[in-house]
Amino acid sequence: MEIPDKTSDYLSPEYWNERFKTEERKEWLGEYKHFASLIHRELGSSEAAAATTCLVVGNGNSLMGQSVAKDRNTVLSPESTIITDIAPVCVYKSREKEEEETTANSWAICDMLRLPFRENSVDLIIEKGAHDVLEVDAGKDPWNPNPETRVRVLRWLSEAHRVLTEDGMLISVSFQQPHFRKPLFDAVGYTWRVKHSPYTTETTNEEGEVQQQGFWEYFVYFAKKGQRDASRAYQQSSSDRGSGADADADDNEGEGRGGCKKLDLEHEYMDEEDYLFRIGGDD
Repeated sequence: MEIPDKTSDYLSPEYWNERFKTEERKEWLGEYKHFASLIHRELGSSEAAAATTCLVVGNGNSLMGQSVAKDRNTVLSPESTIITDIAPVCVYKSREKEEEETTANSWAICDMLRLPFRENSVDLIIEKGAHDVLEVDAGKDPWNPNPETRVRVLRWLSEAHRVLTEDGMLISVSFQQPHFRKPLFDAVGYTWRVKHSPYTTETTNEEGEVQQQGFWEYFVYFAKKGQRDASRAYQQSSSDRGSGADADADDNEGEGRGGCKKLDLEHEYMDEEDYLFRIGGDD
């Protein structure tokens, strides 16, 4: 399917439904193996056991959901994981394929802005690129996204926060840099604190030789619920930060303004993903 003329089309379930009729697989932001170790490190560092309930949001035709379900360091079993997407075609095709392969993964049609799950019912939520889609019409100033975009993003974050258990975690894999993403996570009403780790899609063989170059840097965000007071924003000002280890818990070494690792935004090599590089572009 051709790339749409308008970036806002990426917000349409109909667009993805038509696309998935012919597209069999697309791995936005790399494969699960490229950032799985970061997830293992974070879950381990928080002394969390593998999740007993896991929700994969906006999986599309990626294999991330299936990879998560097989990963015993992340979830207890395939039965612990529900893989979702807003496009019925994608869900039906994936479900039929897995029935043929007799796998135990569960699939469901799901709108990330209206999660059909009870409050405090999910230990872990994972998404890759789905949040990024919500911001395709953010406008030309990434520091000040359009009001409609901000409302949409906060609705998603509020749904994720509602569904997560009191000490649950949202993992968001994204193209968006931390100084643009973290203020959205840190709004009033949420009890999570957010860490992030960068990664690339570079792969090596057993001898450590590079097999595939990874030129673009992506980010994994870890939002751990129950870590702060919901009555005020966090990380928004120096007075909020305090001092000591707790104040720096969400910072990464070697970062620039707003917690972002310094990047060269004039990369010669760009990922071939379409909507990710059209955020804020003209419709």
